[in-house]
Amino acid sequence: MTEKTTDLQPRGPEGAADDFKIGAGWVLATIAHRYRGESPEAAVEPLGFVVAVGAAGYKLMGGSYRGGLPLVARIAHDVAPDVREGVTRGEFAGLLSVAARSLGFEWGDDVDEPAIPRIPIPGPRRATALASA
Repeated sequence: MTEKTTDLQPRGPEGAADDFKIGAGWVLATIAHRYRGESPEAAVEPLGFVVAVGAAGYKLMGGSYRGGLPLVARIAHDVAPDVREGVTRGEFAGLLSVAARSLGFEWGDDVDEPAIPRIPIPGPRRATALASA
């Protein structure tokens, strides 16, 4: 019989592996977003894609190559489609989005919302107060 407890339990390797998979999905989705928005008609450079995976993974890991960066990059490369000759960034972005979803990554509904909401400051603004004086 297993005893239930409310104590925090250490995360098992399955949970950590899921985090790395979702992180790799984030990397691919980030690159897809950039490819779709910046020169979508240009051809994808194979080496440029490798560099983009490393750069996005580095950003995800908080600017550190330690931790899970090698694993996240490896998972992203394994799941990403091969860069075919002549494929455009726009076409490749669609393929990367599918690969990101296969890793369990989904953009939230508030993708375009600011990370820190703006909170109105109560009371009149200084410019308003000076203008009425």
